[in-house]
Amino acid sequence: MKRTLFILISILLITTLTWSCTDHDEPMQTADQVGLDNLYQNIEKTANQFSCENAGEWKFTAIGAKACGGASGYIAYSVKIDESSFLKKVEQFTKLQADYNKKYGAYSDCSLVIQPKGVTCDKGKPKFTY
Repeated sequence: MKRTLFILISILLITTLTWSCTDHDEPMQTADQVGLDNLYQNIEKTANQFSCENAGEWKFTAIGAKACGGASGYIAYSVKIDESSFLKKVEQFTKLQADYNKKYGAYSDCSLVIQPKGVTCDKGKPKFTY
């Protein structure tokens, strides 16, 4: 009887410890990542809704946040879009990515992303110049 009770308590303890050591944030992290990915895709769709025919009608802005600081990249956009709304979405994405990095202890390569000097048009697509 004591042996059976000991075995049951041991199994319960091992199960509890195993459960508490697993990463229960994983589903939440995945959901947060999907949200970030969807917002980024929306930003890209907005930025690329016009063909690049005249480089003078294109600008760029920093986007995202690396875990160790700085932008994760740059995105070109046409001045024909609602620039204010677009930049607010970019700012929101950057903040959410910084929050994600902090919340989940993300890491990055910590390399600096070089800021482009401008935008040119190549076959209807914006390309950065450095």
